[in-house]
Amino acid sequence: MKRIITLLLLLLAKPAISQSVDLDPHSFNLSFVTLPPKPVLDRVNRTYKITVNANNPLEAKAAQEYIEENSGIDGFTRVSSNAYLEIVFNLENSISNLQEVKKYESVVKDSNGRERVVTTFVNIFKCKDFGNYSVVCAADPSLNKKYSLERTYTIENSFTSRADTNASGFLSPTAVRDSYWGNIISSLETRLNRDYGYIVEQTTDYLWILDSKKHPEYENSLKSLKNIKAVFNKMQYNEDIAPIKTELEPTIKYFEGLDKIYTEDDRKHRKMRYEAYFDLAVIYHYLDMPDESDIWCEKLIANKYDESDGKGIKLKNEALRDLLAINQVKTRHMDVELRSNGVEVVKIDEANLDPNYFLKNDPKYTLVTLMLTSNDTVSGYAKWKDIDNLDKKIAVSIPDENGNHNHIFKTYFADQVSKLIIKENDFYATVSFKETGKNAKAKPSFKFVRTVLSGKTVALYQYLTGEVIIKKHSDEIGYSTNSVGWQMNTRTKFIELASACPRLSARANSKEFNTSVESLWKFVEALDECK
Repeated sequence: MKRIITLLLLLLAKPAISQSVDLDPHSFNLSFVTLPPKPVLDRVNRTYKITVNANNPLEAKAAQEYIEENSGIDGFTRVSSNAYLEIVFNLENSISNLQEVKKYESVVKDSNGRERVVTTFVNIFKCKDFGNYSVVCAADPSLNKKYSLERTYTIENSFTSRADTNASGFLSPTAVRDSYWGNIISSLETRLNRDYGYIVEQTTDYLWILDSKKHPEYENSLKSLKNIKAVFNKMQYNEDIAPIKTELEPTIKYFEGLDKIYTEDDRKHRKMRYEAYFDLAVIYHYLDMPDESDIWCEKLIANKYDESDGKGIKLKNEALRDLLAINQVKTRHMDVELRSNGVEVVKIDEANLDPNYFLKNDPKYTLVTLMLTSNDTVSGYAKWKDIDNLDKKIAVSIPDENGNHNHIFKTYFADQVSKLIIKENDFYATVSFKETGKNAKAKPSFKFVRTVLSGKTVALYQYLTGEVIIKKHSDEIGYSTNSVGWQMNTRTKFIELASACPRLSARANSKEFNTSVESLWKFVEALDECK
């Protein structure tokens, strides 16, 4: 009898051993500034100008206007004179040659089910770009750097007849130029801006959280996740993170105590320690505490359960330490100039401002109202030019001490806004989606989109590029109808959206709908009328 009682006590003392341990990834929001490896330490000096040299003066002028309109350096302002950095472009003519002509045949069915062979001819041109650009800083030559624009690539043009193919054995100068200029903008974004820019990141990362409802730690893990999400939601790139650290202390203490409870070497105990070690390493990393994060990375590696995660976070910590040291700061949270492509900043002499100047009287500005996700409402003036290029953020005027709107602005990101109203009758929403052409691994992000039609279950929006975004009210993200998924599976997508309405689903199956705005509008209205 004594042996039975002892055995029962031992089993009760270790309830977690008999419970399954399933871990699921959960995302949380982040806001911080990515620091540059070649910093301009004094914010006053973060100015630049662009100079373009080319064989043809008219071409140089056009290229300069294009580059200024479509690029920028995060954290810097563009000025016309006395810039700290000068970006000097030396452009050369690109070359293109017809490399080969390919013939493709495919079998398609017409509306009556009859098959026919479609022949397509593709001209493949081999192209090469030349030239370079340099960052020149007279005050600090250590910031100087040269970038090459040389690259080799192909451009394909398709035709339905051999005659058209033969008549188009060369690329138009406009096509070659457009490709060259696109390469310039891409290089500025992926190379120069990464070297010098102070990039505001509104992004996400993930944690591993226990998802075994019968496990004794399930409720505590869930409570910790809710706290982490709520606290990191408050994080702003330009605000002190000390309050964030304070609010996370109870969660940190909870995770720090788990390895004192789950001490054994079996897989379930190691998974519980993995949850604690991984989450602590990630939390401390985003609290800009790489040394503390490394402590938990070492434990993660020694735990021998996905130790590669510990090594990966350690590498991120090492990079963060280096950037903090190079930038002579202790945090990635600071106020920086926000990117404004195409805008040349003219410094305002507040002492000599015209006392009778008000934005409401300036035709370059219009009244806008923002409904924020915090349930606050903001009204102010925004530039028409910014509205025409509305993407992920908008600068709106705020009143001065006298209640007047003249020269003070605040920038709002799309994920901070639920609705934007222009002149009381033009409505924009904010939707998280991935626009066409982005890297397949890129994450969806919030952007301003004009409301086209809001149905009972589905809404249509139009993005800056003209692509139409479709989003179910019940979904967190929307989808571009220009995306490969929609273009390759148009019929299937409509059938899925109409799944609750057999009659409409049958119409979709007969390929009645396509991705034009008119057809999408027709579909959403039909979905609303479905009973």
